[in-house]
Amino acid sequence: MVRGAVFHITSRRRIPMEKHRVGREGGDELDCPLYLSGHQAGILHVTLEGRDTRFTVRAAVSKGLYRLYARGEKGDLLLGVWEGGAMSRCFSRELTAPAGRILSGVAYSVDGSGEAWIPAAAELFPGWPVCGGLCRRYKSGWQLAMPFEENGPFPLPSLFCLARIVQVMERQCAVFWFDGVGRPIIPPLF
Repeated sequence: MVRGAVFHITSRRRIPMEKHRVGREGGDELDCPLYLSGHQAGILHVTLEGRDTRFTVRAAVSKGLYRLYARGEKGDLLLGVWEGGAMSRCFSRELTAPAGRILSGVAYSVDGSGEAWIPAAAELFPGWPVCGGLCRRYKSGWQLAMPFEENGPFPLPSLFCLARIVQVMERQCAVFWFDGVGRPIIPPLF
């Protein structure tokens, strides 16, 4: 036993707390925080089962559809569509290896109801005229919703091909996706 070390005791094995806090590395089990809208909403339990890794979710979130990811130090692993509550999925080592050590879980609302739209700040979208627009977090970047009228000028005409026309807060808008530093990106398929 390591002298002075603090241990997290699980039903299978004792894991040093340092590994418990930062993600799975050498232990059999780990509880990671699960985030929704930037706040912890539950726990993503990671368990090694032979050559597989089981991900179990325990969270109290509003009813809806969410995309659930295991966030690793090298990337994200899509765990699937989740309806809230409890869920368990098992993946092979070959599928989980590219994500690296698991650090946390992240859920994104599929219908957008889990994220609040806020007034768009110019510093989030450098070089783009966003006055009158709304934005919200999307993964590691942002969604930008600009008011759209069918017979009016198109907002951000240079990004015409990257827009989706949707209702945002009971108003028709052209929605664009940006990365975390304010560069436009191709919208996701959903």
